[in-house]
Amino acid sequence: MVTRATRYDWLGYIVAYIMWIVVMLLGIWFILVSRESLTSALALYAMGSLQRFFEARFLDKVYMVAIGLLWLITVIVAEDRFRKGVPQRALMRRFAAIAGPELLLIFLADASLLWLQGGRTGWSRWLILGSELVLGIMLIVFSRLPRTSKMSRA
Repeated sequence: MVTRATRYDWLGYIVAYIMWIVVMLLGIWFILVSRESLTSALALYAMGSLQRFFEARFLDKVYMVAIGLLWLITVIVAEDRFRKGVPQRALMRRFAAIAGPELLLIFLADASLLWLQGGRTGWSRWLILGSELVLGIMLIVFSRLPRTSKMSRA
């Protein structure tokens, strides 16, 4: 016989792994945007010098290895935190604590890319930048709010 709590736990685990996939995709998006920003900056640095060109290639490769390892660590830690958050009913706070900083990092990489491109763009790019910033801040604030217990709600 399946109890009500068991059914909600299964649903919680499904939601946890969906959140985990979102965190993975945000990480991949950050890697793509930040690498584009880094290569733009390195292209300006290496302009006209063969030695600087090879330095820029080396820095790009080091960055990709380092950011790839950090992404892997984030994915492993996020999966563990989400899985352990299901019985505690703390999934949203745990998701917000990881996804918020990821969105702020995406905002910083996107803003630096826009700056390197001269800042000329359409309104949709500004809307995306604003959304990344606002949503990232909101998630971080939500993750740090004091948790209310069921007893204090009554």
